[in-house]
Amino acid sequence: MGLDGATPWVPRVRMTADETLVLLNAAIADLGIVCLPETLARADVAAGRLVHVLPAWTAGTVTTTPHRRGQLPSVRAVIDFLMEGAGDG
Repeated sequence: MGLDGATPWVPRVRMTADETLVLLNAAIADLGIVCLPETLARADVAAGRLVHVLPAWTAGTVTTTPHRRGQLPSVRAVIDFLMEGAGDG
């Protein structure tokens, strides 16, 4: 919803990235809102360079791994096991 609560609002995308340090630097450069691990953003929030704008919202549990190419089957098995246990949240 838009600010008036009636009209749809679609954010304007300034950039996209899938690397956390790129996203962190973009947020510090005031390019918009990003979703970052709290541990990565903590120092910049404490220093006032970033502001936590949605404190009640969480992205949930996120598992990051290197690309699947060359990934050991045992690593894939552990990831699959963890994801099954995580369910939908």
